[in-house]
Amino acid sequence: MRITEVKPDAKRETVRVFFAIWPDGAAQKQLAAVTEQLQADPLCSGRKTEPENIHLTLVFVGEVDTGGLEALRLAADEVRGRNTPAFDIVIEEIRYWKHKGIAYATTGKIPRQLGDLVDALRDALSAAGFSIERRTYRPHITLMRKASCQAMPHLEEPITWKAREWVLVKSTRTGNGPVYNPIGHWPLP
Repeated sequence: MRITEVKPDAKRETVRVFFAIWPDGAAQKQLAAVTEQLQADPLCSGRKTEPENIHLTLVFVGEVDTGGLEALRLAADEVRGRNTPAFDIVIEEIRYWKHKGIAYATTGKIPRQLGDLVDALRDALSAAGFSIERRTYRPHITLMRKASCQAMPHLEEPITWKAREWVLVKSTRTGNGPVYNPIGHWPLP
């Protein structure tokens, strides 16, 4: 019998993951149009977020051993059991974080259900042994990265985003930017 030695420095396979809400079709089109407007503006430059990548992060988990994905799903199932109802997010502003180089869309008022969902996810993930950041939740939808903007447009009308499910997403970095693949879905009743 041949014994194979396992090297202590052998890397385990990890994936980069986060929980998020993807926009409904109408909100995605409207946010993509705002992104195009930003990119066309001579006072703002940067790398736009592709329409299929527009999302609202709920909780960023980070690098997780692939064996930990089941624990993430179980924690999410526990949160789903709390029956957070569906809600709408009203996007009212386009802003710019100069220090981060990010142009983003945001809401003036965080829906209570959104805050409850984020808190429930953080609690369930922490209880499952994941190290989760606990700073104040500030919802934002990244429209451009590596941005340099001198002025931001005002939205003619608010964008209403119908949140009807949340997802666990695997993020893969590529030379053309990140690629996001949902690997779990949970409905908002």
